[in-house]
Amino acid sequence: MTLPRARRRLLLLAAAALALLFCFIFAPSRFRDSKPHFPPAADPSVRLDLAPAEIFRRAFWRQPTPADRIVHAERREWKDAADAVQRWQWFLQVEPGPALLAALRDPAVFGLAPVAAPRREPSALPAWFPAAPRAGDEILQSPAGGLTIFYREADHMLFATDSGRGFAPPATGN
Repeated sequence: MTLPRARRRLLLLAAAALALLFCFIFAPSRFRDSKPHFPPAADPSVRLDLAPAEIFRRAFWRQPTPADRIVHAERREWKDAADAVQRWQWFLQVEPGPALLAALRDPAVFGLAPVAAPRREPSALPAWFPAAPRAGDEILQSPAGGLTIFYREADHMLFATDSGRGFAPPATGN
């Protein structure tokens, strides 16, 4: 029993479309996001990470929920010759779900407080990250000036960034 030629072509086309869809959904995000936002060639010690869910998890100490839509994510790590992180910085653009927004606004969870203008050390920002909050943005920041959030209620968009130093070597007991 053979299928008519047109039906075989249609089945092959449908199978190819499903295979492409499967590859796109399950391919690592670094293959999907091919546009570099920060030229690591400027500093060979910089490692650039564009894995959205992992950056979100490391930034907010939780997995993104289905209600959290990550639009952009970037993490930079400056490493020394021994591959130890000396400095790190990350940027996120997220359409936040209600649970994430509530957690960020709760001072007991992240320790953030509303501020009129954020304190930040100057750095090269990704093209998609705002250089300054817009009028009407809700601005939340750690009292130490680290974690900074801009939330635009008009388009339900959240921008977050933080940076810090590397990790101290473990203490050895003598």
